[in-house]
Amino acid sequence: MRGNKSGAVAIFIGVLLIVVFAVGLICEKNPSAFVRKYQYDFALEQFCAFCRDWWLPAGIIGFPLFLISMLLSLVRESKGNRES
Repeated sequence: MRGNKSGAVAIFIGVLLIVVFAVGLICEKNPSAFVRKYQYDFALEQFCAFCRDWWLPAGIIGFPLFLISMLLSLVRESKGNRES
């Protein structure tokens, strides 16, 4: 029971880091990608600045964390199905 919850948390963190990676990469390559004409959003600007600063470490950590957690979850689930 405890292993399933910790696996879900690791998958969630991995997906969150992948999102930071994707947004940071988009903001790095095209700084005006999320900007709307005639409107300024401070929160969005700050989020893009954060993602631009951390996109590479987030990608380096996020992709392996997500893949390993997903594989471990699938292995645990298949073992549980075989035992049942």
